Amino acid sequence: MANKKRIMIVDDDKDVLTSIRQILEASGYKVYSFDNGRDCLKKLKEGKKPTLMVLDIMMPEMSGWEIQRRLKENPQWSRIPIIFLTGRDNETAVDMYKRYGIDWIKKPFDINELKSCIERILEYIGRYPKSRIKRCYC
Repeated sequence: MANKKRIMIVDDDKDVLTSIRQILEASGYKVYSFDNGRDCLKKLKEGKKPTLMVLDIMMPEMSGWEIQRRLKENPQWSRIPIIFLTGRDNETAVDMYKRYGIDWIKKPFDINELKSCIERILEYIGRYPKSRIKRCYC
């Protein structure tokens, strides 16, 4: 299936990573999953550019913020939409999610909420492929 939407997930919690990957693959998506940012960036450098990324914020080696910063520095990756996953929801954190991602979902989350958010973003990208998404409000 050449038209499969590609989703890249980075989360250091292997249970969360496995659950998301299995559900999204069962829904027909091509999923690249990583438990650290280093491997994610390596895959990007190999040319495996996703349609959308789901990034956990708090990870040991490289945070989701650091991954996002590196994406924005590279013109090939700077337009990849990002959904942040986080356990934090204070005012500063929410401002950061709104500023640097398309959306954010607080952990623990309902997988259907994440799936619906992904579907809405991908639908928007399909309709307006050249536009830059500012905020999805999933």
